[in-house]
Amino acid sequence: VSTQSTGSQPIMKAIFILLLFFSTLYCQEKIKCDVVIAGGTTAAFAAAISSAEEGAKTCLLEPTDWVGGQLTATGVPAIDFAYHTVEDSVATLSVAKVDAKQENQPNYFWGAYHNLTSVGRCWVSTHCFLPEDLLKNGLYPLIDKVQNNLQIFYSTVPKKVYTLNSSISSIVAIQRTVKSGVPCNGYDIRPSQDIPDWYDTKDSARWNKKIVEFSAPIFMDATDWGEILALSGAPYLQGIAERFDGDTSGEGNDTCGQAFTYPFAEKYYAVDTYEPPNPYPVDHPDFYGYEGHSWDSIWTYRRLSSSNSAVNPGDITSQNWGRGNDYDFNYLFLSKNETANTVKNGEWVGGVNLRALDDAEKLAYGFHYWFKEQNKNLTKRILFDKSLGTCHYLSKLPYIRDTRRSIGLDNFVIKILDIVGNATDLVGNAFYDRLAIGAYNVDIHPVRNCSFPNFMEQYMSSKDDSRNKVLPYFIPFRAMTNEQYGNLLVAGKTMAQSFLSNSAIRLHPTEWSTGSAAGVAAAYMVTNKLSTTREALAQIKNIQARSEHYTPNKWTINGKLYPLCDQSTVRKS
Repeated sequence: VSTQSTGSQPIMKAIFILLLFFSTLYCQEKIKCDVVIAGGTTAAFAAAISSAEEGAKTCLLEPTDWVGGQLTATGVPAIDFAYHTVEDSVATLSVAKVDAKQENQPNYFWGAYHNLTSVGRCWVSTHCFLPEDLLKNGLYPLIDKVQNNLQIFYSTVPKKVYTLNSSISSIVAIQRTVKSGVPCNGYDIRPSQDIPDWYDTKDSARWNKKIVEFSAPIFMDATDWGEILALSGAPYLQGIAERFDGDTSGEGNDTCGQAFTYPFAEKYYAVDTYEPPNPYPVDHPDFYGYEGHSWDSIWTYRRLSSSNSAVNPGDITSQNWGRGNDYDFNYLFLSKNETANTVKNGEWVGGVNLRALDDAEKLAYGFHYWFKEQNKNLTKRILFDKSLGTCHYLSKLPYIRDTRRSIGLDNFVIKILDIVGNATDLVGNAFYDRLAIGAYNVDIHPVRNCSFPNFMEQYMSSKDDSRNKVLPYFIPFRAMTNEQYGNLLVAGKTMAQSFLSNSAIRLHPTEWSTGSAAGVAAAYMVTNKLSTTREALAQIKNIQARSEHYTPNKWTINGKLYPLCDQSTVRKS
């Protein structure tokens, strides 16, 4: 073999691999939209509704067969409203009371959960419900309202992103259709076992696949896993890789962050009922605990349906418990380097750690069996339930608390000092480009055996009240941008925000608010032929005026609007 032929072999092999990869992504269908939203979250759904209602032909890519994200598919049908109070030596501010007012909630969000018919009688929230109740009475009616401008592609995941200069040009996605004979619409086996199939271009024994290329002038990453950020090579932050709050260098540990959870539903039967034993080994048997609560307290914590306040036969509850199925043994996401390699090699499967998913699922199963055994009178009457829409009983996808986070225009991120303060401040940093609002305290469920930076520690200690100093805050348009791609918007957990600020922004109401605002911004850019978010920022007053139809960008406190007289202020950090 000559030296020349030997040297060409790696090149020919690389060409062959590229040809093979692109041939597998041959698109069976090409669809043009005004706005493409990669979704799977509460924010994505809200964005799709507002974008479509504002007149944009909107395409929503939904990875499961349920829209709604953490409200439905990821198994947290208990709305996280603010519950804390900010106190100082001068004043006291009940953030909980401020947040509870209708005028401080996104319009359609308020309407959706006030149309519920199921009564959970839980204590984690004022509203716990069966997911299908919210879908039927809250979300589907909104879809019907904008059906002429909204097309939802269920069971669809992104596989590749094409870019041109500083713009995203298209997203190639895989849409799957369950084959005849596969039970539960394909939700019969655990996600960790099925997700690799979702991202495989080839038909399988369970799914038929169609490869679709979506093109549009405006794109949005409102995924739970920050998939468009990763697939496009956009700059993003991950985990606790920050030297200080607001640091965008990405230096630090990107495989440590928040724990994630596989919620599941249980039902209380009136008579003894057989349930097969746990099919999986319990790898962490010493993990489970009451955390100072009673069995009844845990049962009613996230109860979804009940006839009265007592523990009764017929009750259906959802489990999402710290010392139960809250998985803190490993981080969900691959490192940024590992993620980049999977993109480069055409091996994209969401950029998540499948072993961690598998372990978390088994932890959840173990908690169910442990919990029912703790009440000997009910051991044979507490069984798994399918209320979360699966035959494996777990949520369709895991509930996550942090993800890949965009870096906004001019390196912008929301910092913790933008949302905390004294009671006399009343509200957080009133950004001039504010579009959405939120209110929740800092809530961190740390992955174990991780060394968190010192500046984060004060917000993690129950002995320090820093975590409870979060004021009613604002989300600016810049948090919904990406510094590299001018036609990419972000909403929900993928927004430009530090790890600490995300821990207070990640909840249902704020996700809906940011999604609604981002959807309006996307439609406005299309209507006014704006190709970049920087151009949109220059017209922020117009976008604010439109977004107010869907979500407040001011706070109503004691009958007054804040900021007062609409005077934007920027507090020095």
